[in-house]
Amino acid sequence: MSVTLKDIARKTNLSVTTVSLVLNKKPCRVSENTRDLILKTAEEMNYYPNQLAVGLVKQQTNTVGLIIPDISNHFYSNLALGIDAEMNSHNKNIILLNTDFDAGKLVRGINVLKSRGVDAIILTAASLSPKNLSLYSDLIRSVSVPVITVDHYYPELNCSAVQLNNRKGAYIAVKHLINYGHTDIACITGPKHSTVTLERLEGYRLAMKEAGLPLPEKYMFCGNYRQEGGAKAAEEILQSTKATAIFSFNDVMAMGACQTLKKHSISIPDDISIVGFDNIDFSGMLAVPLTTVNQPAYEIGQEAARQALQEIAHPGVEKRTITFEPHLIIRDSTKARAAVKD
Repeated sequence: MSVTLKDIARKTNLSVTTVSLVLNKKPCRVSENTRDLILKTAEEMNYYPNQLAVGLVKQQTNTVGLIIPDISNHFYSNLALGIDAEMNSHNKNIILLNTDFDAGKLVRGINVLKSRGVDAIILTAASLSPKNLSLYSDLIRSVSVPVITVDHYYPELNCSAVQLNNRKGAYIAVKHLINYGHTDIACITGPKHSTVTLERLEGYRLAMKEAGLPLPEKYMFCGNYRQEGGAKAAEEILQSTKATAIFSFNDVMAMGACQTLKKHSISIPDDISIVGFDNIDFSGMLAVPLTTVNQPAYEIGQEAARQALQEIAHPGVEKRTITFEPHLIIRDSTKARAAVKD
């Protein structure tokens, strides 16, 4: 049975009003000894305030909703850790929902968080199709608390966003391969409606165009940001192209591609170079450490949490789009082609 203010008052022989004022950090004329007694007793009795009751009074629940598409993906788990760390430092709790890249689950998740009375919602709206965008826009407008989008950015949603400069990230990845003498560069994309996919595709195309290289559609393979998607795309690349390099739109798919290449006894990087995107935890620990674009997921999560806290504290504050800049981490999975120097 949960401990109440009355229980603490009874234990300390003080009034419920005095106990309430001290525990809620309200001004009151009590001695330091009395204050210390109340705080110590509350700790000994494992007292936690009833957040529902507090929320009804303060119009806040000290709870923030977080919706992500795939908790098993290290990028999203690190993003969640950054958000949780920042919220925890401000005594905010997290309700985490995983959508499994399902648009229907995203809708249900937003409605669940609305019903729970969270103070803000941070979400990754992955793979919203154009025809459903107005639906999501209306849904988010119906939310009476701040909404922050992370990673995938849709201007139509009209809320603050924290993202990476995906175009630049893809550009420097492909430019690195071009500088190593590669001209037949295949790419493994994500779902076609994802803004992250579209932005990284723009960076890929720009680097190829600047180098005067052709952009045949057959060198672009649609993945799903998951390991099996990368493995399947790599099979198709081997069957239908003469690619000497692969740019994968995330590290998870790059790992799947590496497994396919190994199965076919294709050496990385001697036969095919490969570059990933995200720099998640394991990318430097693969059998052939992966060259990849660094995306600071933890720090992006922290910044998203800070923006949410700012909008909770100041409801009229201007919405912002915060963009992080990427950089390339060169490891062993890329190599200059014979007689070509970087």
